Amino acid sequence: MTHVVCQFSQLTQQFDTKTVFTGLSSTLTGGLTGLVGRNGQGKSVLLALLAQDLPPTSGNIRWLVPFYWVSQLQRLQGLRLADALGVGVLYDSFERIQSGEASAEDFTQVEDRWHLPSLWEQELHQAGLDLPLSTPVQQLSGGEQTRLALCRAFLQPDHYLLLDEPSNHLDTEGRQWLLAKLTQHPAGALVSTHDRELLQQVERILELNQHGLNEYGGNYAIYQSIRDAQVSATEQQLATLKRNRQQQKLEQQAALEKSAHRRKQGERQRHSGSQSKLLMDAQQDRSESTLAKLKQQHQQRTEQLTAELGATQTRLEIIKPQTLRSAPEAAHHSLCLHLSELVLPYVKNVPLTLTVHQGERWHIQGRNGSGKSTLLRVIAGLEQPIAGNCEVHGRCVYLDQHFSLLDENESALGNLQRLHPDSSETSLRTELAGLRMRGDKALQPLKELSGGERLKVALLAVLIGENAPTLLLLDEPDNHLDLDSRLLLEQTLADYPGALLVVSHDPAFITALGISASLTLNA
Repeated sequence: MTHVVCQFSQLTQQFDTKTVFTGLSSTLTGGLTGLVGRNGQGKSVLLALLAQDLPPTSGNIRWLVPFYWVSQLQRLQGLRLADALGVGVLYDSFERIQSGEASAEDFTQVEDRWHLPSLWEQELHQAGLDLPLSTPVQQLSGGEQTRLALCRAFLQPDHYLLLDEPSNHLDTEGRQWLLAKLTQHPAGALVSTHDRELLQQVERILELNQHGLNEYGGNYAIYQSIRDAQVSATEQQLATLKRNRQQQKLEQQAALEKSAHRRKQGERQRHSGSQSKLLMDAQQDRSESTLAKLKQQHQQRTEQLTAELGATQTRLEIIKPQTLRSAPEAAHHSLCLHLSELVLPYVKNVPLTLTVHQGERWHIQGRNGSGKSTLLRVIAGLEQPIAGNCEVHGRCVYLDQHFSLLDENESALGNLQRLHPDSSETSLRTELAGLRMRGDKALQPLKELSGGERLKVALLAVLIGENAPTLLLLDEPDNHLDLDSRLLLEQTLADYPGALLVVSHDPAFITALGISASLTLNA
C-alpha cells in the first residue's frame, strides 16, 4: 500500500500584491509523482514551499519523512566534488588511511562504511562525471554541476526528493541516467517537469493551473487521454451553450413581436370604442406589466447564458492546445543546404559533408559539447567555419532556445512590426490575439512574458507573412517550454513546408516532428 510522505493544506502564496496561487491542498505519497502546469503558474514556488525554503503566506505543510530539494540550476557548496556531495569528512579519512597517515579516529569514522568510496565513484560514473572526488567544483560546467546536485540527491535513498526541471540541460544520455535513477529511488519523488518520457514513468500527475491543483492517477498517456476527453466535452458544452443562446434570442424576439401585435390590437379596439376606456386601461396596464416581466426574464436568462458561455470559453482556453498555421514556402528549392568538408570551430570533429533537400527533417544528435549548436550557428552565418564550404539555398532562419531573434526589451507587437515592416498593426494584432495575446499583453516587454508566450511571438516572427523560410534551424527550442507550448511548437512545425534541422534531447518532440534523417556529431 502506498504510504503518505507529506500533507499540505490551503497553501496560499503572495508576493507584494501579486497572488501566485491560493488554497492548494493535496497529499504526497511514495513513488514517482509528476508536477505539471504552464510556465508562470507557480510550480517552482510550490516546490520551494514544500522544501520549507520559503514560508507560505498561509496554509500548513506536514512532512512524515525526510526530504531533499534540488532547485533549477542548483549549485552545491564546497571546494571539491567530495565536499559538494556532502562526504568530504569521510573522503579525507579514507584518503589518509590509503596513504598510511590515518589516526584511530579515521578508522572509527569509516567503520562499517568501507563500501562507500566505490559507491561514490559509481554514482559519478553513471552520471557521466568520470572525475576524481578531489576535483575542484569550479572546473565543472553548468550542466555538470546540475548532474552533481542530482548525484547528491540520489545518495540519500531514505529522502523523498523534490526536483525542479531536473532534465533541463541534460543530453540524451543524461536524461536516460536521470530516468533510471528516479525509477530506482526507494523513497519516491515529486518532479516538476515537461519531459514526457519522464512523465510516462510516473504513477500520478498533479496539474497546477489558475483554478488550483488537480490530480490525475496514472502516467502521461492517461493524463493526456483525460485531458483530450475534457477538451472534447468542453467543446460540446460550448457548442450547446451557443445554440441555447441563439435559441434564447429567437424566443425573445418572437415573444416581443407577439406582445407588440397584441398591443396594436388593443390600440385598434381603443380607437373603435367597442369597449369601455376603464377596461381598456386595465388591459393595457396588465399587458405592460407582463411585457416588463417577460423582458426581465429574458434578460436574466441571456445574462446567465452569456456568463456560462464566457466561463466555458475560458476553461477551454486553459485546457486546449493552441495551433498556428505556417505560411506557404516562397518557391520550390530542391536543394536547401549543402555542406562540403566543413570543419567547425571550438570542437574537434571530422569534416562534415551533408546535403539537405526540400521537406527533409534532420535530427542533429550528439553529447553536450559535441558542436551541435555551433553547426547550426555556422549554417545561419553567425559563426565562421575553420575550413570547408556551407551553401544555403533560399531563406534560412535560426531559432534557438533563448529566441535571440527577438528583442526582450520590445513588446510582442513591436518585435513583429520590426521583423515584418510590411504588415499592418491590425493584422499583427489579429495574429497575436489568435494565440491569446490580446490587449495589454501584446504591449508588454518580452522579458516580462513567460517562455511559452515568447515562443508564440518567435513562431509568429518566423512563420507568418507571405512566405515561410526555406530552411529552419531549431536549437533546443523546447528546452524551457511547458507542455502546452511544446504541443503548439510540434503542431505548428507539422505544417511547416520547408527543410528542418533540429537539435533536441526530447524523444517525444523528435518523434512528433516526423524526422526523416539524422546526423550524429562526435567530439
